[in-house]
Amino acid sequence: MLILQTPSDTIIQFTLFYGFILLGYLFAKISGKGKSVNKYLTLLLVNLLIPLLFINTLLSASSDAISEIPLIIILTVLVHMLGPAFLYLRLRGRAIEDSVKGTFYICVTFNNALFIPLPLVLMFIGASGVPIVIIFSLTQMMLLATFGSFMGAAYGGKTNSYRETVKNALIFPPFLAAVISGILFAFGVRLPEDIANVLSYSGMLTTYLALISVGLGIGIRFSLVDVRSALTVIGIRQLLIPLIMMPIILLSGLSQLPASILILEALMPPAVLTVVYATSFDLDAEKAATIVTVGTLFLLPIIPLIPLLFG
Repeated sequence: MLILQTPSDTIIQFTLFYGFILLGYLFAKISGKGKSVNKYLTLLLVNLLIPLLFINTLLSASSDAISEIPLIIILTVLVHMLGPAFLYLRLRGRAIEDSVKGTFYICVTFNNALFIPLPLVLMFIGASGVPIVIIFSLTQMMLLATFGSFMGAAYGGKTNSYRETVKNALIFPPFLAAVISGILFAFGVRLPEDIANVLSYSGMLTTYLALISVGLGIGIRFSLVDVRSALTVIGIRQLLIPLIMMPIILLSGLSQLPASILILEALMPPAVLTVVYATSFDLDAEKAATIVTVGTLFLLPIIPLIPLLFG
C-alpha cells in the first residue's frame, strides 16, 4: 500500500532526506573523523539494523507478496546486465588499462541497492515496499559474488581474491538474514505481533542512519579526479539504463508497487561497494571513488521527482 502524503508531508520528508545527508557530509568535512564514524555506523547498519529490518519485513509479510518474485528477479538481472553490455560497445577498440576497464565494468554493473533506495522507500511507501528492495538486493549480491568477482579477477592484479570475495558476499549479514527469513517464511513462520512492533522501530532508525552514512561517504570519498571518464559510466548507469528499463518494467505486467521500486532502483548511482571491490582486486579504486561521488551528486537533484514514481 502506498502512503498518501500531503504537500507539507512531502516537504518534511525531503528536508529530512537532504538534511541527514548534509549532516553526515558536514561532520566528515569538519571533524576529520568521518572515516572512523562511518566505519562503525556501517557496521551497525549492515550487521544489525538492516538484517533486523529484513527479518521483520519478511516474517510479517502476506503470502501474496511473493507472487511476482520471478518477474522481479528477471528484471533485476536485466537492470544489472545492460550496463556492461553497453559499456562493452562503448569501449570496444579503445586502449584502456585493464585496471581502469575493470573499474568501469564493476561500477556500471552494480548500483546502490540499499543505502539510498531503502530510505526513500521507507519514507514514501513504508514497510510494504521493503520486500521488493530485499529481492533486488539479494539478486544483486548473487550477481556480485559471481559475475562481479569474475570481472574483478579478469581485469585485476590480484588472482587469489576470487574465493575470498565470493565468501564475503555470501556471508553478507543482510543477505543471510534475507535467506534465512525467506526459508522460515516458506515454512509458514511469522513473527508474533509484539516482537514485530518492537522491530518496526528499526525501519525509522535505519532510514536516518543510512542517510547520514551516505553523507559521510560523500565527505570521505569526495574525489573529482578525471570526471570526464566517470561521466561515461554515469551516462550509461543513470541515464541510458533507466530510459531503457522504464518502458520494459511498465509493460512487464508488474503491479504498481514493485514496478515503481524497480524503476527507482534503476535510477541509482554505482554502489559504494564498488570502491571496496576495486581495492580488493587491485583495480583503480580512485576512479571508482570518483564515479561513486559523481553518480551520487548527479542523483541528488533528481530526488524531488521520486514521489512521481509512487503515484
